[in-house]
Amino acid sequence: MTFFSRKQNLSCIAPAMFFSGVCAVALSFGLSACASGDSPKPATESTAIPASVSGVTALPVDSMVPTTVFEMKVVDADRQVRVVSKPTLAALDFAAYFVNPIRLAGKDERPENYKGVKAGAKLAEYPFPMLDSLSEYEPAAVAGRQPMAWEPLSKILYAQTGNDSLAQMLGAIEAVKWDEPEVFRAFQSVSRLWGIPMSDGSVEWWAEVMPAPWTGRTAFYGRLKYASRGETAEVLNYYLTAEMNADDAMNWARTLSSYWYPTLNTDLEPHTPGSFWPEGSKMQPFAVMRGNPMGKPMWIAFEVPAFRLSAEQLRAKAVADSLAAAGEVVPVNRALDRDSSFRLSTIASLEGSCPANAETAKFRTALEKTLAKLPKEQNAWATAGASPAETFLWFRRNANYLLADKITGQDSLHNPLPRLLELKHYLDSIGVQLLVVPVPVKEEIYGERLVAGTPADLCVNPAGREFTREMLAAGLDVLDIYPALMAAKAGDEPPHFSYQRYDTHWALPGMLAAMEQLAARVTQYAWYGDAGAQPGSLNMQETTTMREGDLVAHLPDAEKAKYPADTLPVMKILKGSEPYKGGKNAPILLMGDSFTGVFESVDQKSGGPGSLLAYATGLDVQVLTSWGGGPGVYHRMMKMKKDMQSKRLVIYMMTARDFWQSPMEWDALR
Repeated sequence: MTFFSRKQNLSCIAPAMFFSGVCAVALSFGLSACASGDSPKPATESTAIPASVSGVTALPVDSMVPTTVFEMKVVDADRQVRVVSKPTLAALDFAAYFVNPIRLAGKDERPENYKGVKAGAKLAEYPFPMLDSLSEYEPAAVAGRQPMAWEPLSKILYAQTGNDSLAQMLGAIEAVKWDEPEVFRAFQSVSRLWGIPMSDGSVEWWAEVMPAPWTGRTAFYGRLKYASRGETAEVLNYYLTAEMNADDAMNWARTLSSYWYPTLNTDLEPHTPGSFWPEGSKMQPFAVMRGNPMGKPMWIAFEVPAFRLSAEQLRAKAVADSLAAAGEVVPVNRALDRDSSFRLSTIASLEGSCPANAETAKFRTALEKTLAKLPKEQNAWATAGASPAETFLWFRRNANYLLADKITGQDSLHNPLPRLLELKHYLDSIGVQLLVVPVPVKEEIYGERLVAGTPADLCVNPAGREFTREMLAAGLDVLDIYPALMAAKAGDEPPHFSYQRYDTHWALPGMLAAMEQLAARVTQYAWYGDAGAQPGSLNMQETTTMREGDLVAHLPDAEKAKYPADTLPVMKILKGSEPYKGGKNAPILLMGDSFTGVFESVDQKSGGPGSLLAYATGLDVQVLTSWGGGPGVYHRMMKMKKDMQSKRLVIYMMTARDFWQSPMEWDALR
């Protein structure tokens, strides 16, 4: 049975309809879905500027744009609340990026190979040819103007104008190594950016550069030697002035958490927007982000006064939650499908399918040598393809998974098998089926692109494939999507692949191949006919989204600008005219890590695995995503006891790399 009709030529997918001028969706949500790879906008012009231009003056400061962006309230050493009075995208981005301890963790330590070659340089000798008017003091030109975080702004400018000159220049500032190129860690960062609209329609840029503490230098300021023209002033004004509503702000927080997850191990804590946090305090954030980049959790919460719930609203919310917990979920009569034929046939298909031999040993040795050459702080690297469109970025943790020893030989906090069996035992006891869906890492599917000379059909991960067999042999129902993903890459058409080139996640072709197999498995369960399936009740719409790869942040600073956001063909599932979202009465719970959330709750939304599965099977699918990693999501499921009364199937989907030395431990159910 075929559930999804896939186009052979992905470049033929029609772009989304855009309106002229600034795209409100992109700017409100921090997404870039309004940029089309098929019909790019003309690049915004960037021109070199002299120290002063006769007759061109700065426009007056906009009194509606506050210069104080946020107020920081420190709860303790590990918890902060950042209060933003005017919830523009610029203000929220700045509150998230500026001196955020989650982002700064570990960066104050002096690198072992730092020598201080130019530690005695005077300001006039600083090696920043892209800046002029260097000063140790904040320049008068920025007085009364709101500072911004440059990374998110530059993404929006690229999405709206097709020009990445600003990102390249600011990235070049952060990449300056002071004659010590062997030091991987950044010597400085652009901590604040100001855009100054000029009378001729251009925008001048001023930057605060913050040296790393271990350099011994202090902050300095300078003007970029380029001015942006075209649409930039309009986009900048919208970025600084357009206010979000509460839903937009939550979407912003989800998107940010998902983007930072691979680098900073971030996730959003379960929290009622506008309620008190921490408990007993007077602070009422709309979102609480947890990060754990260095083995120690930290929390940054974001509060907007307009989004706070009043005492009456909090009481009403408590009553509504109580009523929902008491009766919203409709229990179903269910019986487990105990037929083991699918599981046994999968075991048989795995026998001898991925032997450890001379070819895999050669691959392993080459990969080990590649990792050994990387600076220990560098977690991503690139390999060139036959054309620029075939350049891929790779993730160190994924590569380490391919070098794993016996997965079940790990200690009790890292061996996933006992915990998966514990979860199965619990779900069996309440009559709910468990289906485990490990998602192979990109490096496993594209071994030939990772290590030159590797046969395209070589199974490069014997330990991972053996663990799949061990899960099945232990009695777990496991959907093995590895063969489908290996087959899907035969349809690659650069720059479109089964996985995203610059990201750890799959792209549409790979996701559809996996969902085709998953939908087929769901319809094979004995209870499917009694579950009330309504095939054809949802609609599918082809569109595009722009996504910056999550691996770019792991590259050396000098390389980041080489890998702009990708425009990706995607699907969007609609119920009538509204984006699809599964409810609490769904018979299926899809839970897991970011693979369940990408394209589902971020990017274009309603086009990820949950929505696609609902479209294919006609069954409602509730999605539970832990951006911080798959091993932690079942603890959230355990708090959904009422919701579980409607469930027939729990699908546990997560990246297979967390089976090996996961930073989030596999601890017991609670």
